[in-house]
Parts: sequence; C-alpha cells; structure tokens
Amino acid sequence: MEKEFLEDILIKWAKECSIKHIIEMKLESALPKGENYTSNIFRANLKVILANGRVTTSSYILKKETVEEGTDKTFKDYKFTDTELSMYLKVLQKMDILMEEFRDTEGPLWCQLIHFNQPDSTFVLEDLKGSGFSTVDRTELQDLEHARLALRSLGKFHAMAKVLEERELISKDDYKPWPFLYNEEFYRAIVFGGLMALVKGMRAWGVEWIDTANVLSKITFKEFVRRMKNCANLGDDIFRCVNHGECWNSNMMFKYNWEGEPIAMRFIDFQFSHYDSPCLDLIYYIYTSIKPNLRRQNYKSLIIFYYDSLMSSLNRFGFQGSLPSLIEIEENMERLSFFILALFASGYAIDTSKTDDAMDITEAFATKGEEGFNIRVFSETGIKENIAEDLKTLVKKLKEKV
Repeated sequence: MEKEFLEDILIKWAKECSIKHIIEMKLESALPKGENYTSNIFRANLKVILANGRVTTSSYILKKETVEEGTDKTFKDYKFTDTELSMYLKVLQKMDILMEEFRDTEGPLWCQLIHFNQPDSTFVLEDLKGSGFSTVDRTELQDLEHARLALRSLGKFHAMAKVLEERELISKDDYKPWPFLYNEEFYRAIVFGGLMALVKGMRAWGVEWIDTANVLSKITFKEFVRRMKNCANLGDDIFRCVNHGECWNSNMMFKYNWEGEPIAMRFIDFQFSHYDSPCLDLIYYIYTSIKPNLRRQNYKSLIIFYYDSLMSSLNRFGFQGSLPSLIEIEENMERLSFFILALFASGYAIDTSKTDDAMDITEAFATKGEEGFNIRVFSETGIKENIAEDLKTLVKKLKEKV
C-alpha cells in the first residue's frame, strides 16, 4: 500500500469519527456538594452527530474557578486558573512528549485538556468517567491496592517533572509556595481552625479525652506558626520538584478490571500545584487518602514503595542530576509530621463526613477559623477510633521542645 493512499484513508477515518453537530446538551453538577471549594465543575452530556452521520453520545467536563467572597483576599496571590492552565500547557503536555520519547505506553496520569476558553476562564476537559474511571468514596478511603497504584503513579509523576526541570523545559519560578504550609491566613482558617474545632468535638468523646482536649486547646496560634515554620525549614539542598499540590482521594480517579482490581489511575485538579519537596505530596496523600489502620500498619513499606517508583522512573527517563536517598525522604517526612498530623487530626472528620455541610469555607476564612466547622462531624461513627492513635502522636509532639 502506498504511503499517500494510507494517508488519505487515515485522514478520512479521523474526520468521519469527529463531531459534526451537537443535537442536545444537558449540564449536571459533576461533584456532590462539599467535594470542591474553589471551582464550579459541570458535566456536559451531549447527543451528537458524527461526520459519518452516526448519532451517539459523548460527555465533557466544564470547570471554572470560583473564589468565594471572604476568601478572595487570602487567595489574591494564588491564581488557581493560571496555575492549572500552566500545569496543562507547560508541564503535562511536555510529560506526554517525554513518555512518547521513551516509548512509555502506560498512558497519561492526568485527564486531557481539550480547550481553555479565555473569555470566561473555563476549562473543557476529558470526562474520565466516560472512559470507565471513578473516584473512591471519600467516606471510605483507599485500601492497599489503590495505595500502591497511587504511590507508583505519584513517584512517576514527580520523576517526570524533575526530568523536565533538568532539561529547562519547566521552571520552578512559575509556581507559588504551597498555602497549606506557607500561608498563615490559609492554615489559620483551615488547619488551626479545624484543630480547635476538633477540641470542641472531643468534649463529647468521654472523660478519658478531656486531658488530650485540654493540651490541644492550650496551643496558641503563635506557637502553631512557629512549629509550622520549623516544618517548612527543609534546607536548600534537598530534592525538589513540581508537586500536584492537593493529592488526596477526591483528586484521583481509578479504572478497574473485570475482578474489580484497580489497574490505572489519573490525577485531576492541579490548582494547588507548587514547587517543593515531593514529600509534601507524599505525606498529604498518605494521611488524607488511605484507611488510617492500613496507613499505620504499612507506613514504612508505603514510603519505600513510593521511593522505589521515584528512583526507577528517574532512571528510566534519563535523569542525570543528584538523586535523593531514602533517608532524605524519611527525614523530611518526619520534619513535616507535625503539620500533617495537625491537618489529619482536624481534617479527617471533615473529609470523610457523610454530610455535605461539614465545613463552610467562607465562614472559616471570615472568622479566622473560629467558626465554619460542623462540630457534629467529630461524633460520627468511627471518627474517634480512626484518629485516636494519631491524636496521641500529635499531642506527644506538642509537648516536645523544638
């Protein structure tokens, strides 16, 4: 067969499979209430006619940033739309090319950007649900099968980001510091505020928790800031790369085989992407997304599994720079442990609550964390049991002199 003849066939085939006309469009919310605080996300369900005349259905995700009144001052320097667009155009597209260069056939670790509409700042994205992907129920969290796939994917993602940085295809200067760790207004409202809400909720746990609640209630925000700054003091010579930024259960989707085993995953929502130690993504994921008992039982092996994926991916994609040691990763995660335990202790009940009104983010920011948290969520079934051991660790660290 001649090259020109095959070319004509493929062009015709691609054209015939393309959408010629939208017959009908229905919009529906793509996420339940309480799943996302910074975006309006809709699914556009379409009935379409293809160029070959066939009528079929298709769907796409429409996403637009929305910073609620009361949080706009805190987020004035965090242009979420710009950050996410930068990730799609400057990082993820280049990762696609990198995977092609090394003949990686596993597929991307993200959904595809179809179009960004500048006038109304709306993303048109691939609908992963239409390709068989789904999220793990945020009230249930992930088992070890999901965790291993997520950690392998995260190590590969970080490695590709580091290779692109080494090739000077992306720049660390394009990303703001992570607000969870570096923005006092942000973590006063969300992390410290959530921790104080937990103290109120613990009053219903019984007399055996009164002493623990009293210890937590005595930590001032000034002391909290000091400890947070100590966490952030990781040093200048550590391994750093572009992070996802909000790497938790609701921002990853999985595809399953016929036996219900997870076989592929995709990261979504890159609004909080930043440049820093990959331990920030790693520890955030481990504490917010894995079932607490499984995380505690397998903590060391989970870190090693991630590290092995990071190292093998750095080597696979030809990284020539200095490699991090396992000890460096473990030490940095230990340095960050106060922050993540505080976030976990305050956020676990909110993130896994079966209600859709666990937190009012506008009120939390307006009152600097003094209000905006539904105290009842701390009394839901299983909450106390799932965070008890971690609270003991947190209280121990609060008593330690730093």
